[in-house]
Amino acid sequence: MIIQPYIYFIPLNKQLSRVQFDQGLALGWLTEDEITKVNRYKAELAQHNALQVRLALRAVLSMHSDVLPHQWQFEYGDKGKPCLTAALHARCGLDFNLSHSGEWLMIGLLGGIEQKLPQELQIALGVDIERQRTSTHIHSILNHYFAQAEINDLLALPDVLQRQRFFDLWALKEAFIKATGKGLAQSLKSFSFSFNGNQVFQPEHSSEPLPLFACNDYIDFSAPKSPEFLPQMRWQYYFGRLTCEYRFSVCIGANAKAAQSAVPGLSSGLDDTSFSQPIMRLTTLAELMAADSISG
Repeated sequence: MIIQPYIYFIPLNKQLSRVQFDQGLALGWLTEDEITKVNRYKAELAQHNALQVRLALRAVLSMHSDVLPHQWQFEYGDKGKPCLTAALHARCGLDFNLSHSGEWLMIGLLGGIEQKLPQELQIALGVDIERQRTSTHIHSILNHYFAQAEINDLLALPDVLQRQRFFDLWALKEAFIKATGKGLAQSLKSFSFSFNGNQVFQPEHSSEPLPLFACNDYIDFSAPKSPEFLPQMRWQYYFGRLTCEYRFSVCIGANAKAAQSAVPGLSSGLDDTSFSQPIMRLTTLAELMAADSISG
C-alpha cells in the first residue's frame, strides 16, 4: 500500500476585524467547548489565531471527506494530541496533525475520499512548523534537548549556520513526539537526527512562501528503542522550508504488521507500506471556506 499525505500551509490573518471574528464564530462550526477555549485567550491576536486554526482544520478535513465542517468532533490523547472521535474515524478514515508558528498554520492529513486507509492500519502522523527566532539563546539549552551527536554536529558548523541547525532539529524532533502522541514525556535526547555531510538546507528562494522539500537522503533518523514508543512503526520523514524564516517537518509512522491477517495486500507486513512524497498546498482560510466540497 502506498500512502499519500497532504500538507496545507495557511497564513493566519493578523488583521482580523471584530466583525470577521464574530462572523467566524457565527458560522456554527465550532462546539461550545471550542468557543470557550477561543474566548479564554486574553490577547485578541491569540483569540483570532485560535479561531482561524479551528476553522481551517474543519475546512481541510471536509475537503477530504463527506463530513460537513460543523459535524467534526474531536478527542484528545493523554498528552493533548487531537484526533477524530472513534465513530468519525471509522466513517472517514482520516488522520491529521497540525502546527502553527508565527504567521503560519500547517495541517497534515492522511486518508479520506482520495484514499480510504484500512482501520487495522496503525498510523502515527506528526507535523511541525518553526519560525527561526533571533531571541532564543540556543547554546544554553542544547544539552537539555539534543543528543550528543546532534550537539557535536551543530557546534562543528560555522556560527552563522548554528541557529538554523537548532531550529531544523527542533522541527524534526517536535514532529516525532507529536506523531507518537507522547509529547515531552518522550525525551528529545532519546532519538537523534544526522544530516548528510552535516549540511544545512538553504533553498535559493526569497522570503515569499514557497514550500520546498529537501532531498530524501538529506536526514537520517535514529528511532528510540523503548517499546512504549511504537517500536514496530516504519517511520518516514520529510523536511523543508516554507520561507527563509520558516522550516517544517513531517513524520509518518505506519504499522501494517499488526494488520497482516486482516487486510488484503498487507500480508507481508511493514514492507508492504510505503509513503509518497506529500502533496503540498499553499492556500488561505477564505479559499478553504469557499470550497464547494464544504458548502453543503
